[in-house]
Amino acid sequence: MRTIFALAASAIAFTATPALAISPNATDFEIEIDHEDIDLSTEQGVALLDERVRTIIRRECANGGRDSTSVRLKRACRASARAAAEDQIRFAVSEARITAVRLASKKPVAPEA
Repeated sequence: MRTIFALAASAIAFTATPALAISPNATDFEIEIDHEDIDLSTEQGVALLDERVRTIIRRECANGGRDSTSVRLKRACRASARAAAEDQIRFAVSEARITAVRLASKKPVAPEA
């Protein structure tokens, strides 16, 4: 069974100028994460998927800035992306564990004698 995660994140910061105009600075992305090679029915597999997701989120939310607005944008982007991925991760892990239980519960059929 193959499932691909799509992460979507949106981080928006508003900068007020003396005229009180608001300028949005947004970062949007959607990434597919293939996890066909990971056994999500094990804790090690879940940890590996979690690390992949965190690595991609860190990479995609990096903005290179060190000022307070850039840091705030990066944190908001990471939080938004992680929240967007949580349900998909839980669903994939549950599906993998249910499949593992089903396979384990099937008893081999003895040949007719």
